[in-house]
Amino acid sequence: MKTDINLASGVLVESVSKNKSLGILRIAAVSSIIFITAASILLFFLINQISPSNVKKEEDKILFSIKFLREKQAKIAIVNSKILDISRILDTRTNFDSEINSLLEKIPSNISVNSLEIDKTKVAITVSSNSLTAIDEMLNNLFEMLSKKQIIKSLTIQSISSDQGGGSYSLSLKANKL
Repeated sequence: MKTDINLASGVLVESVSKNKSLGILRIAAVSSIIFITAASILLFFLINQISPSNVKKEEDKILFSIKFLREKQAKIAIVNSKILDISRILDTRTNFDSEINSLLEKIPSNISVNSLEIDKTKVAITVSSNSLTAIDEMLNNLFEMLSKKQIIKSLTIQSISSDQGGGSYSLSLKANKL
């Protein structure tokens, strides 16, 4: 038998090939419709899952925490500024404790200090005692400090008084500091 004989006409061969291409197009169209439908449904569920109200709530929550942190940061900055200012003041402040202790060491124990004022340039002290020798000892100690140039550079006796009835003596001194 002869195999090279084509019994089908040329129009039928063309229609078969057109039918195949139409079938492929139909399959492609149906599959794209199914794909678009599935993608739309999936997108619908995702949009419902991530709702704008939930996103808005999250945004508000984050903005509130940022605002709170900024307020906290501002408060910390203010406190740090105040601490720095206090540190500067403490660094420039004169340490009167050592000066007061040095002066009080020169005062004998049987003398009572009625007042003691000290600032950057002057010292004022008022003392009283029942004994003139104790007052003399204190004055000698202060004159010794003056000669050694410790704390004071000049000493002035403001007043000296006595209570004849009670037998107590009072002395007021002013000194200029170094």
